[in-house]
Amino acid sequence: MIVFHGTTPDCVPGIQSDGLWPGSHVAPNRDLATEYAWMRGMELGADSCVVIELDVPDAAVIDVQSWWWAKGQMQLPAGCPPSCIVGIEESTERPNSVG
Repeated sequence: MIVFHGTTPDCVPGIQSDGLWPGSHVAPNRDLATEYAWMRGMELGADSCVVIELDVPDAAVIDVQSWWWAKGQMQLPAGCPPSCIVGIEESTERPNSVG
């Protein structure tokens, strides 16, 4: 199953070396992960966001209660190793729905 994790650029080296921690949130699509990354990034003063594409077993993902603005949020209860990373894409252009 392909899922996406949105984050800030400063988190990427740790994710590349250690993978995602247990309980990490993921999204079923790139747009939702990008929106989350920008929302979080604005709180931290980031100038860009990063979306990490992951290939994980279907059983590694569970549905969780979505945030009010993010329908369809999912979680990796056991996390995932760096070997699950398929791609990393940095974005400096904010989506229309974010500030």
